Amino acid sequence: MPNLVKLFTIHGPLLVDSDQLASGRTQLSIYTKTGKRLIDTKRGEAMHKNGQGTTVHKDNLFASMILAEENYQRIMTEIRSASCK
Repeated sequence: MPNLVKLFTIHGPLLVDSDQLASGRTQLSIYTKTGKRLIDTKRGEAMHKNGQGTTVHKDNLFASMILAEENYQRIMTEIRSASCK
């Protein structure tokens, strides 16, 4: 069973495998509370068919929801200032 850690995106908490996180991979599998990869569940298959992700880019993961929200605000500010030029 993978060693799961809870990290946050702007959309909320996710569980990812700490070994994948440390490996240098950029796209990490998202896991359920029971330790299954999301893609291996019926819900994950349905999400995948609807174009929703069952993986997450490691640059979108943060230690807390506050950090995720701050990063989102920073990015949105950069986008707005770039579009005004």
